[in-house]
Amino acid sequence: MARRVEFTEALGSLLQYMINEGDTPIVDFVKRSNEEQKRLFDAGLSKCDGVVKISKHQTGEAVDVYLLVGGKLHDWNADDRWDKYHTFWEESGGRPVLEWDKGHFEF
Repeated sequence: MARRVEFTEALGSLLQYMINEGDTPIVDFVKRSNEEQKRLFDAGLSKCDGVVKISKHQTGEAVDVYLLVGGKLHDWNADDRWDKYHTFWEESGGRPVLEWDKGHFEF
């Protein structure tokens, strides 16, 4: 449970940092059931099957963050915002960026 508390505190700091930088973050998929993880895996949207390879979303130690820019969802590959946010995240104890999923932040 302590790890989830640390994750939650780091997430709060990350979201506040994004807001202070002028961005509008939207939080999605913090905690997933085994069934939801399997569905995403079967759809090719995750590399974790939820059974053999457990996702950090299943343990409540990952979040997907979207940015709203100009009223539209921002493409994390469009610029280097992901780099500054993941640098901040890593300094807060988070894991490095997943190059194929730059909006994903996990402990």
